[in-house]
Amino acid sequence: MKADLFNAKGAAEVLFMARQNAAPCDPVAGPYGIETLEQAYAVQSELVSQWGYNDQTQAGYKLGVTDTRVQEAMALDHPLFGHLLSDWDYLDGDTIPASRLITPKLEGEVAFLFRATLDDPELTEAALLDGLKGVLPALEICDSAFAGWPKSLFDAAADNLSSGLYVLGSELKDPRELDLANLEMKLYRNNDPVVTGHSRQCMGNPLTACLWLVRELARRETPIRAGELILSGSLGPMVETKAGDKIRLEIGALGSLECRFS
Repeated sequence: MKADLFNAKGAAEVLFMARQNAAPCDPVAGPYGIETLEQAYAVQSELVSQWGYNDQTQAGYKLGVTDTRVQEAMALDHPLFGHLLSDWDYLDGDTIPASRLITPKLEGEVAFLFRATLDDPELTEAALLDGLKGVLPALEICDSAFAGWPKSLFDAAADNLSSGLYVLGSELKDPRELDLANLEMKLYRNNDPVVTGHSRQCMGNPLTACLWLVRELARRETPIRAGELILSGSLGPMVETKAGDKIRLEIGALGSLECRFS
């Protein structure tokens, strides 16, 4: 398709159908005139709205591109974000049907659960900590509408930043009692260690990434609300998974979780 005027609804429809039918699509940025990050976010909003027609509600947000080295390579001075919806969550020990996904990849992250709505674009770290109910280990199961995953920043942001599903640990902890900037991450697939990482790979501290997003959401007048959560962004490299895999995630003093794919 030849590039034309910006068409957020058209791009979102292509992405929605690719996800619904588990049939990867071609890039949408060029054909649908997505030339800025804000236009990509507009497509993302349309995509989330289409998911909402299937009775899904907002559960929170996810961060991405939180490795500052990657930001520099992409000429960014900030991370990116996407939405989390209500039926994407699983718990420690759950079995996840791989049929819900196209080409899933895993990331070890920190989940921040909120007890208060925070709408201050200049929020302090102390106020953020006051607004948190606690933190948990989280396994983000990323996915993509695109064949071969996105090839551009705008395609990635339009496709809700390669969202998929996520698994939360079972023990909520007080972030004040943890050194969130010094957590080692290990990911095991079928009992074999496949990924190691560290919380400092997430903007130096996952709390820093979370604070950036809370401020950004407030600036956009779509604040994080009580009961919602934020996924920090990855603490290490992605790893592929498939049906039959058993996964274990360990994030230092934050805790661990396990799941299986069927």
